[in-house]
Amino acid sequence: MITLHVYLSPKSGKSDALRAAVQDPWISTMSEQPGFVQAAMLTPFGENATESDDIEVVSYWESEELRLEWVARPIHDQVFASIMELAETISPIVKTVSADWNV
Repeated sequence: MITLHVYLSPKSGKSDALRAAVQDPWISTMSEQPGFVQAAMLTPFGENATESDDIEVVSYWESEELRLEWVARPIHDQVFASIMELAETISPIVKTVSADWNV
């Protein structure tokens, strides 16, 4: 199993719109793809969190091959376009799941 961590910095005043676009259409469409296991959107915790804070999206996949098949589908570019419009920066990192608990 692998994970894809996507770090997103919202454009000024676009944090709420970016969070909404992450949920739908991006993750809602991703969740229908072969090999998808689960995903989570992580945001800062506590009283110091602000509207402009970065977002981390972690998606779990059965394999890197299945994740790459999703990325190669035209629907990926269609649903990810709104993320690209709303994010100042986008930084993806793929990691191997070497151990898991209750996933």
